[in-house]
Amino acid sequence: MKKYTEEHRSFFLSFIPGHTNEEVAAEFNKRFDTKVTPSQVKAYKQNYRIKSGTKKGKPKGVSDLFPRAISEFIRENNKGKSAVQLQELLNRTFGRAYSVQQIKSIRGRMHLDSGLRGYFEKGHIPANKGKKGVHYKGCEKTWFKKGQMPHNHVAVGTEVMTTDGYLKIKIAEPNVWRFKHIIEWEKYHGEVPEGMLISFKDGDHYNCSIENLMCITRAEHAILNHQGMRSSSPEVTETALVLAKVKHKIREISKEQQ
Repeated sequence: MKKYTEEHRSFFLSFIPGHTNEEVAAEFNKRFDTKVTPSQVKAYKQNYRIKSGTKKGKPKGVSDLFPRAISEFIRENNKGKSAVQLQELLNRTFGRAYSVQQIKSIRGRMHLDSGLRGYFEKGHIPANKGKKGVHYKGCEKTWFKKGQMPHNHVAVGTEVMTTDGYLKIKIAEPNVWRFKHIIEWEKYHGEVPEGMLISFKDGDHYNCSIENLMCITRAEHAILNHQGMRSSSPEVTETALVLAKVKHKIREISKEQQ
């Protein structure tokens, strides 16, 4: 058993009440230049039946990573500071290297609210209220003049190729476009029925002549693609379409009989 002097015992009797084992050990070592551990303090309390009156376990927020002094500092300086601001303050004050996420986590464990909100609260008056057209002097030189067209403006009727290889045409200002093959189909047959799509017989998306276009269902379109039934020959694709219609019909009948 570790031997303690009368001065040591007097310290324990006066300091243990109201303090945790860690606090007693830290203060004891500071005063007497020793290396007493919290476990030894606990054993001394048990041997001499001394009660500290503190709650078991560490207070919320107190840990090896966040000692009592730091957790109390956080509690006192929490209001009105973001996690980044509090992180910088802690690291500067205590010479630590806490991350922003660690600050957020300790705040959550301690149930602390900074009071900051990420939005304007009701009744907030904007700093620029009543001010119109606020700008830095001189920037008006680069403004668009009334009626000026942007450099990338194109005229109605312009044709461009999309990234997936379809032609589209600008049909109205300021920026209204439609696919060319659908426009071409509707010239001769009217609006494309719901659930149908316009496909290319020879597989060439650039060939938008009415003779190369066919109106098919999405199911037929899927069968032609997934089963490799398309051809660069329009006649072969038309024949394959008849076969795709038959296959789709067989599937529908099979589902009804199940």
